[in-house]
Amino acid sequence: MKALPFKIPIPGEASIVVEEEIQPHFYTYLHQHQEVQLTWILKGEGTLLAGNYTGHFGSGDIYWLGPNQPHVFRCDPVYFQNKNWLKAQSISVYFDVSETRQNLLSVPELENLKKFSLRSSKGFRIEPVDYVAMTEAFLRVRVQQGLQRLTSFLQLIDLVLNHSKHFPLSDEEVGSDLSEKEGTRMHAIFDFTLKNFDKEVSITNAADVVHMTPEAFCRFFKKHTRKTYVTFLNEVRVEKACRKLKSSDDKLIAEIAYACGFGNVSHFNRVFRKVTGKTPREYQAHAAARVQR
Repeated sequence: MKALPFKIPIPGEASIVVEEEIQPHFYTYLHQHQEVQLTWILKGEGTLLAGNYTGHFGSGDIYWLGPNQPHVFRCDPVYFQNKNWLKAQSISVYFDVSETRQNLLSVPELENLKKFSLRSSKGFRIEPVDYVAMTEAFLRVRVQQGLQRLTSFLQLIDLVLNHSKHFPLSDEEVGSDLSEKEGTRMHAIFDFTLKNFDKEVSITNAADVVHMTPEAFCRFFKKHTRKTYVTFLNEVRVEKACRKLKSSDDKLIAEIAYACGFGNVSHFNRVFRKVTGKTPREYQAHAAARVQR
């Protein structure tokens, strides 16, 4: 099972590559590539892991993933149940800002793009000022070729750089030095956690997945994510709880806490506030108010 690296097939005559994915679920393995990835999620929902970021993704979201930033858009379990009516769909634009692709970024007008790309390696979520204009630019880049595609790509980049808000994903640049073996281990850990977050999970359980002692496992995970495994596990559980709080205003907080793997409500409240800055009840009320608006 290979998680890293992932090779984007960029032909010699092209500076950018556009990929539309329509599948039962997105690519499941943690992977990285030297190209910047600009992705619009048309359909699909799940958990995004990018660097040391853990959070929800859903239909309509737009993301920038930096060069060699390990990531995976892991769809929710329902997408793996072979339901023909349920599909995941995205459009991704890839371009290389490394020394091997200076032909695209060598002109002075694109110097800002080059600088922005190099300092945005931690990735971010994009909130465009004009959502329709940006999605139309994605669609044009998808269907056009040659000079027309390049022109539409530059229009898309202008909307990203100059007419959008950027919300950082990772708080540190992590993972770009992962070997293939280390990447495979990280994928196995993430996969195990996403499948078992609602159960009682110990460090020993997670360490056994990659055949390491608990002590070696803790050092390995902290080295490659800049956080402890318990912190990561809690972030996954809180992300799942946030989604339940948004969609289930009739459920008790305690019911959601137990469904997401927390052993007691007081611990859930404490961890939730540490991760989100709000109590579960405050978060639920805020989400309900946004829906009403």
